[in-house]
Amino acid sequence: MVLNRRLAMYIILIAGALTIAVIAVHSWMDPLIIDNLSRYRVDLYITNVQFDNDYLNITVRNIGWNPTTISSVIINQTSTLHTVPVYEPILAGEIISFRVAFKWASGYRYQITLETTDNFENHGCNTFSKIAQ
Repeated sequence: MVLNRRLAMYIILIAGALTIAVIAVHSWMDPLIIDNLSRYRVDLYITNVQFDNDYLNITVRNIGWNPTTISSVIINQTSTLHTVPVYEPILAGEIISFRVAFKWASGYRYQITLETTDNFENHGCNTFSKIAQ
């Protein structure tokens, strides 16, 4: 009976020590993880696409916390990357518009995705889908 009490006491002490260790590590790591995620978060949002002759007029907004640069435009998930005439970083909260040469056909649906380059990492953004008219 005394042996069972001692065993139960040791189990409770070990469980308590593990709980305190987990809480301590979580408290120490959580700000680091959140800080790193927020530092590299890229949220470039396509707000509108207009079809104009042989061009796409694309409007985007940086809803993230950091500047970002568009590296390519992907249309209908093809491997053809379209050159982007935007060389300056888009600041947090900034809205810009730019044109991309693309021969489109009326009545077809096009999916437009932007790829961005920040800190030598590639990031995607939302996919915008619209029927050409």
